Amino acid sequence: MDVILEVTVLFTLSLALSFLIERIIEILKAYYYLLDSRRDWYKFWTKKTYKIRNALENKLRVIEFVGKKSTTNVLRKFEEKMLNVEESYSGTVPVLSGDLVRAVYIRTATKFISIIVGIGLAFWMKIDLIDIFQNAMSDTSYWIVNIKSDELRIGLSGVVIGLGTSSLHKVISTVEKKSEKKKLETI
Repeated sequence: MDVILEVTVLFTLSLALSFLIERIIEILKAYYYLLDSRRDWYKFWTKKTYKIRNALENKLRVIEFVGKKSTTNVLRKFEEKMLNVEESYSGTVPVLSGDLVRAVYIRTATKFISIIVGIGLAFWMKIDLIDIFQNAMSDTSYWIVNIKSDELRIGLSGVVIGLGTSSLHKVISTVEKKSEKKKLETI
């Protein structure tokens, strides 16, 4: 019974830390947007957009040979993945704006910051979710079972915590399923 309590407390702590990181990142983003609007940083993002546009025009001459429709599909997939926008654009000419460039940079920077904070918290509190995952596994063919280094397991746990509550919830659900499967195999 103590093992179940220990695992539950560890998962609860991990979820709470992940939720805390998400809220802190949201506050930092709101503060950044406030500064952005007050300090007219749109000029910086507009210049950055022009540089990206020029680089795309100069280095991606292959677009002339591929065709507009293929290029549009690739750019639409990029937009869906980076900006979480689904099928909002229906034209054939891709649009690049300062707001889109800023959104991609901010999203990337906040993910990087949250992962770094998650790793720091995992090392500070010695959170090892991978060990629990390894114990729940019944099949030893998975690559994650072979991680012997405590530091690497704690670092990976920090990455999972930093990625957010949805990623952490997926890991916890997988651990629960593997644990149930292991119990059924031993019976």
